[in-house]
Amino acid sequence: MLKKLIIILFIFGSFLAKAQDDKGHLSGDVMINTTVYDRDTVIGTNTTQYLHEKSSAEAWFTLNYRIDGWSFTTRFDLYNNSPLLNPSEAYTAQGLAFYQIDKKIDKWEFTAGHFYDQFGSGILFRAYEDRLIGIDYAMLGVRVQYTPNDSFMIKAFTGEQKNRFGVWPQVMKGINSEKIWGIGNVGFLTGVGFLNRTLDQATMNTLANEINTLPYAQRFIPMYNMYAGTIYNTITFKNFSLYTEYAKKSQEAVFITDPTTNDVTLQNLPGDVFYTGLNYSFYGFGITLQYKKINSFIMRTTPYATILDGIMDYLPALSRQNSLRLPALYSVSAQAQGEQGIQGDVTYSIDKHNSFDVNGSYINLPNGTALYREIFGEYIKTFSKRVKGEFGIQSLVYNFQVYEGHPGDVVHTITPFVEMSIRLDDPNKISPDVSEGKVPLRPSIRFELQYLSTKQDSGSYAYALVELNLAPRYSFAISDMYNIIPSHTTADKINYYSAFFAYTQKQTRFTIGYAKQVAGVICTGGVCRVEPAFSGVRAGITTNF
Repeated sequence: MLKKLIIILFIFGSFLAKAQDDKGHLSGDVMINTTVYDRDTVIGTNTTQYLHEKSSAEAWFTLNYRIDGWSFTTRFDLYNNSPLLNPSEAYTAQGLAFYQIDKKIDKWEFTAGHFYDQFGSGILFRAYEDRLIGIDYAMLGVRVQYTPNDSFMIKAFTGEQKNRFGVWPQVMKGINSEKIWGIGNVGFLTGVGFLNRTLDQATMNTLANEINTLPYAQRFIPMYNMYAGTIYNTITFKNFSLYTEYAKKSQEAVFITDPTTNDVTLQNLPGDVFYTGLNYSFYGFGITLQYKKINSFIMRTTPYATILDGIMDYLPALSRQNSLRLPALYSVSAQAQGEQGIQGDVTYSIDKHNSFDVNGSYINLPNGTALYREIFGEYIKTFSKRVKGEFGIQSLVYNFQVYEGHPGDVVHTITPFVEMSIRLDDPNKISPDVSEGKVPLRPSIRFELQYLSTKQDSGSYAYALVELNLAPRYSFAISDMYNIIPSHTTADKINYYSAFFAYTQKQTRFTIGYAKQVAGVICTGGVCRVEPAFSGVRAGITTNF
C-alpha cells in the first residue's frame, strides 16, 4: 500500500508541477459518515457494533486531475468498525482503493488501473459503485476504446474485479461494440458484447473436491472458463422506442438455492436472460411496458461469492422504485437463479394541475410460484403555486421466504398514503440579486401520512413525517413509524422514530440524525440487501471542489 501511495503522489506531484505552466484542472469530492450505536433490545439491535465497538465510520476522498488529454483519478477509502460491507461484522481497513490513469489520443482512449463501465444495459457486464449499500464492482486492469465517429464504438478490457482493498483472483475479459444506424425515420442502436471469466487454480481445486463428495449421478467436470454474450437493440420512431436484449452464458458450476426449503446444491448449468422494454409518450400521456425472463443467469467472479459479493452484471428489477417509507418497505431485486415477470406504468396529465400514475408488477418463479405482485396508483394535484398534493394507494404481494431468506408467510399489504408540500413564501415575489451569503431563505413544509395494513410479518404500521425546509440552507424533519397492530397479540407496539437535520453551505452538506429502523430489505437503484434493525445517531459530511 505504501508503494501505491508513493507512486500516486509522484504522478500527481509531477503533473501539478507542470500545471504551474500549463492549465490543468483539479477536482474532487469528500464523503465522511459516522455512526454511534444505541442498543435497543426491544427492536433487536444485537450486532457487534452494539455489543462492543459502539461507533463506526466510513470515508471516501477522491482526487481528479486533467491536463493535455491525460486524466488521473485516485480515491482513499476508510472503514472503521464498519458494518457497511457486511452487516454482521465490524470491518476496519483503509488505504488507496481506486487509482486510474486515462489518456485520450485522437479517436482512441486508453485506461489503466481501476475503471467503471458497462455493456449495454448492464445485463451481461456492469462495473459500478453504490456506497449507500457498500458495493464497489470496479475493475482493475486495462481498457481500450476506439470511437472513429459519433455512430460507432468498440471497446475491450481485461482485468480482475475489485474486492475491498484487493481483487478477486479470477481473470475477466470483455469486448463490446455499438452502432447507430437508421432506415428512413426509424433509428437503431445495435450492440453486441462478449465476456469471459477464468477461474483460478485454488477455486478449481475447491470445486473439484466438493464435486467428488456428491452422489455419483450428480457429479460433473467443472470448467475453468465461462463464456457469455449479449446482443441488444433500441428502435426509435417518433414518440416510440423499443429496447430488446438477449444474453446467454455457457455451462458452469453454480450454487442453486431451493426457494421452498432453502437447501443449497452445486449444479452444472448454463443460463440466459431475455429483456425488453417499450416506451411511448404523446401530449401528457406516457406508457412503459417491460418484460423479463431469467434462467439461472448467475454472473459471479466465483461460485463461492455470496450476498452482494463478486457480482459481474446488473439485472433490472421489474418493480417500481418507491421513495416513500412504507410503500418501499417490501422492495425486491431480480432473482438471478430464475424469474419471469412483467411491469407496466401509465402516466396521464389532464392539465398542469392534475395528473395520474398507475403502475403494476407481476413476477413469478420459473415454476409459477408467486414472487411479487404490486398495483400502485397515484393522483398528483397542484392546488396552487404554493400547495401540491400526492394521494395514492399500493397493494402488494411479497414472497417473504425467497426475498429475505427465511421461512414466512407470503405478505399481503394495502398501503394508502398522502403527501403535501406547501411553500410558505410568496412564489410570485422575485428575489433580489444579492451577493453570496445573503440569499433569502425560501421556507416550505412537507407532510407525509402512510398506513400499511397486513396480517403477516410484523404486522401493520402507521407512518407520519413533518419536514421543514429553509432552502437553500436548512432542512429539519421528524418522523415516526409505529407498529400499530403487531401480527402477534403478545408483541410490543413499537415506535420507530427519527429526527433529522441538514445544513448546506455552497458545495458542502452536513447531516445528523437519530433513528430507529426496523430490520428488513434496504434497496437502492434496484439492488437490495437484508439489514438488521438499527438504533443510533448518524452524521455525515459531503463536499466537492
